[in-house]
Amino acid sequence: MKTFSSCIIVGAGISGLLAATRLQRDGVQVTVLEKGRGFGGRMATRRIEKAVFDHGAQFVTTREAAFRELVEGWMEEGLARPWYKGPLGNMRYVGVNGMNTVPKALGAKLNVLRSEKVTRLKWDKNRWVVFADASDEEGKITKKRHEAEYLVLSAPVPQSLKLLQESNIDLDYDEEEELSRITYTKCITAMVHLNGPAGLPNPGAMDLNHPVLRWIGDNSVKNVSPVPGSITINSSPKFAERYWDASDEERLPVLLDAARPFIKADVVSAVGHRWGFSDPVRIYREKEPFRKPYYIDSEHPFALCGDGFGGARIEAAAISGMQLAEKLVRPI
Repeated sequence: MKTFSSCIIVGAGISGLLAATRLQRDGVQVTVLEKGRGFGGRMATRRIEKAVFDHGAQFVTTREAAFRELVEGWMEEGLARPWYKGPLGNMRYVGVNGMNTVPKALGAKLNVLRSEKVTRLKWDKNRWVVFADASDEEGKITKKRHEAEYLVLSAPVPQSLKLLQESNIDLDYDEEEELSRITYTKCITAMVHLNGPAGLPNPGAMDLNHPVLRWIGDNSVKNVSPVPGSITINSSPKFAERYWDASDEERLPVLLDAARPFIKADVVSAVGHRWGFSDPVRIYREKEPFRKPYYIDSEHPFALCGDGFGGARIEAAAISGMQLAEKLVRPI
């Protein structure tokens, strides 16, 4: 049986939301703190005027039975739908109104406090005290304080480690070394409005092995955007590293020039976005055959979960949160 009745989860990505959902179902009082304004982390959808863009993860796939069952449930609820089969014959699923459809639905059933950036942690009298800066729509900052018996950090591992270190929360030396080895690629995304249909081959998307480009997808063909020619361009990791500190005025023209041979309409406008933790390239204890897709601390009641413990797929992040929560509520 679980030994705690309250929990704070930092991060409203899919791993944090699914962990929160499972804990809440077992009677735990859960508070999710999210520094951004939305839900879903990389399962991100953005509206620019009338156009809509999936500008992070473009789809989810299912390999494990538990996640396949979950996706089937989302489809029964009208939250997700199949898009097309990838090169290996695996179906790629998307949210019916964009990739953040599912995270928004999960978050609506939870106590999620958005625009609250966690700044410090404190372990005090057998409880966690979590300090956060809450910002309103005008940018005004209010200092917040939250308490709970258990703590889950679901943000990218380098961010979670930094928060723990700056809060003087000691980890086992070997575990800290293992966690510090978890690294991520970067990605620069362009959300582009064309003056007509992009003309991409069916199904309106291209996986690319290109020095500059990794993905081009037409959100209108994907039935996400009502505006024809609303495309998402994701850069290669190599391009993102090179242009990470450049301005949009410098990097977007290079990205658009590389994409020009693949599209059949002209660019009207483009907006950039940077993903500092796009895909994990090294995961937690990746060479160990019986590793767990999460980390539970042996000294303090806290844990870490997310894609850094399973891999780049959305499914891996989801399973990390699901299995962590299951372990916490049924530890034996």
